[in-house]
Amino acid sequence: MKCVIMKDIGGADCLEVREAPMPEPKPDEALIKVHAAGICYHDLLDRSGKLHGPKAGNILGHEVSGEVVELGKQAKGLQIGQQVVLFHRMFCGHCRYCLGGRQDLCKMGGILGSNRPGGYAEYVCVPSWNAIPLPQGLSPEAAALAVCPIGTSVRAVISVADVRPGDTVLVTGASGGLGLHQIQVAKSRGANVIAITSSSAKENIIRSVGADEVIVSPDLKFSGDVWSLTAKQGVQAVLENVVSATFGESLRCLAPNGIAVVLGNTEMRKIEIDPGLIIGRRLRIEGSGNPTLQDVRRSLHLLDTGQVRPVIDRIVPFTSAAEAHAILEQRSVSGRIVMKGW
Repeated sequence: MKCVIMKDIGGADCLEVREAPMPEPKPDEALIKVHAAGICYHDLLDRSGKLHGPKAGNILGHEVSGEVVELGKQAKGLQIGQQVVLFHRMFCGHCRYCLGGRQDLCKMGGILGSNRPGGYAEYVCVPSWNAIPLPQGLSPEAAALAVCPIGTSVRAVISVADVRPGDTVLVTGASGGLGLHQIQVAKSRGANVIAITSSSAKENIIRSVGADEVIVSPDLKFSGDVWSLTAKQGVQAVLENVVSATFGESLRCLAPNGIAVVLGNTEMRKIEIDPGLIIGRRLRIEGSGNPTLQDVRRSLHLLDTGQVRPVIDRIVPFTSAAEAHAILEQRSVSGRIVMKGW
């Protein structure tokens, strides 16, 4: 099969198109013919060695849609020809976390594209329970984004922040793959959304997905503007996709008993936090990452009903993976780059 191999740890030029043996499904696995794969910023962190999972020779890609083409003898719940999206975190199904519906915390380990072969390939194998059937009519490109970034956004907005009608939500890094979908999920909950971007060139696309207010702040000093827009009431929730350059400002925007949901860590830097602010306003800070199966079901419902529209910057062939990584590193992308076809 054709695949994109990470031949070494390093820059985008470490990605190389090669031929590799066709994977064979284990008894409880499904063989998936990949139709589309999104490029997440996490892939860039994997490739550059900033995360510990991937090694040279790995196949990246955790945002994957495709078709079931072969089933192991013990695989259940799927049919040949079924269109699916892949739940990228491996889970056991019987630990305390899985039994509580928190597959995102399962200690079984294994993440598609990090420490097992991912979706930058013609075919990939996953446990049958990691392949989630799709609603009819959902395009492969849209389906590839159903778990990450859209399911990840559902996790942050609904399951963690518990955004409700009338809440005001602040989104940093609003023009990225997470931000543009978080805005839509928050609007589906009846919230008002204030979006932060450092570039005026991104304002139109941010407004197009439903943001009520867009603050263009090249220096990322936006808390004063947020307090003015909220009549000095603050916001109920912050979806923090940038963190290192914005977290202090974000905390200052929160109303008493507000929550900051932390998703971004692209610069991998430590930050300082004012404990007095957290204590005085009774603020909550919670990390959020991979969705659960329930979050993905909600994501698929939002896609199927048109409440969330996948924001795709461009569609490129898998052979352009290296070029796509380089473009994403330039921070000139709004939404996701999706790969489809060879």
